[in-house]
Amino acid sequence: MSPGLQLTVVDRLLRDVMASELPFGGKTMLFAGDFRQILPVVRRGTRAEIVMSSIKENGLWRVMERFNLVQNMRADHDADFATWLLELGNGRLPAVDGVPNTVQIPRQMVCDVDDLIDFVYPQQMSLANVDEFARRIVVCPTNEDCRGVNRDVLERVDGAQMSYTAVDTMMADDPDEVANFPTEFLNSLEPDGLPPYRLTLKVGCIVMLLRNLDPRRRLCNGTRLVVTELWRHYFKARILGGEAQDDDIGVPKIPLTSSGEDDLPILLRRLQFPVRLSFAMTINKSQGQTFHRVGLLLTSPVFTHGQLYVAFSRVRNAQSVRVGMYADDSGRFVTKNIVYREVL
Repeated sequence: MSPGLQLTVVDRLLRDVMASELPFGGKTMLFAGDFRQILPVVRRGTRAEIVMSSIKENGLWRVMERFNLVQNMRADHDADFATWLLELGNGRLPAVDGVPNTVQIPRQMVCDVDDLIDFVYPQQMSLANVDEFARRIVVCPTNEDCRGVNRDVLERVDGAQMSYTAVDTMMADDPDEVANFPTEFLNSLEPDGLPPYRLTLKVGCIVMLLRNLDPRRRLCNGTRLVVTELWRHYFKARILGGEAQDDDIGVPKIPLTSSGEDDLPILLRRLQFPVRLSFAMTINKSQGQTFHRVGLLLTSPVFTHGQLYVAFSRVRNAQSVRVGMYADDSGRFVTKNIVYREVL
């Protein structure tokens, strides 16, 4: 969901362009969204700061006319699942033992953690049967969980693997400061938004772009590709679900820089292919996408508003999703469901 500040920027721009003091320069604007989903990300923000960043707290919200959609088009053929999703997103499911922000997951939606990957992906995977698993995904609350799942699923892909190492440098004005961070330390880092130092690929594996390479060809941040050829200094891939006539795309190494918003005390510049494995992705990254089968790894709970609702709503029916989690002492499957009711 876009932060309210973006609304203000667009409003000011259109007022200047149209020389009008009307909201958005008198232009009709259409916004679509679901406040049950994840709110704008505020790093280390409190609940109040996250809520204040939403468009509902922007002054322009008062001049908007609201329309409410009442039918879940994605889960239209599973009415019970659609109703359960609505209760989950509104935070109306019963709390477990009176503990706030908790919910019990139905037993039929749960599987053993060790069996979660088996539910989502076949045992044998290759470029020949990529259509069988292209629209499947494991979603996790954190990047660390995703990395573990990606490593495990890559072992199921047939064929030899190739590893590509990056070139890491530290960006600093003071040359003496560079000496405090040896190359080995830089190689061990994996900040959000950067590919790993050692990228291991196989033909038939699925990767996600981390940068906009060519928007005209739909090569944007978040686009999922399947690797078709591996060479020493580059590889080829094609867009998942693309047109049959689409050519394979040569993916080059490019310099990427850390955002500066992470916990690193430095800015890291990494020369690497702008991709990472995408058999698993974070719940936040999956927002807005539809998959044929989803495995939700909940060994660690969700941590912000709407994440659990987003994870479950990626599929069309209850039979297409399974949760990998551990039972409590009473044999119940209990997890967090954080809902900020003030934004609903």
